[in-house]
Amino acid sequence: MVFEQTKRRALIVYLKNPRQAKQLRRFGIVNYVSTKMKYASIYMNEADITTKKTVIERLSFVDHVIESQWPDVDTTVGSDSQDATAFTVDDHELGNVPATEEEL
Repeated sequence: MVFEQTKRRALIVYLKNPRQAKQLRRFGIVNYVSTKMKYASIYMNEADITTKKTVIERLSFVDHVIESQWPDVDTTVGSDSQDATAFTVDDHELGNVPATEEEL
């Protein structure tokens, strides 16, 4: 038995009133609801994103919908390319140098 990972993506749904966020459960897994900023994030299969996004946008309590850009972001840190920046840390940033009276 081979495990196959399904491609998933999040939709960020901005709501007019966050009380109706429970109704979004029928479209996917509601991961987070912010009542203060009036948005909810929903995870669903990437194959269903286009059809479900259009249905969610038509709901009366939805302001607008944005697709998450996370799968498109390059998550590799550091590379062998020439435009990679070398980060250095000075001794005074680490706190190894005692503070002068002027700094206190």
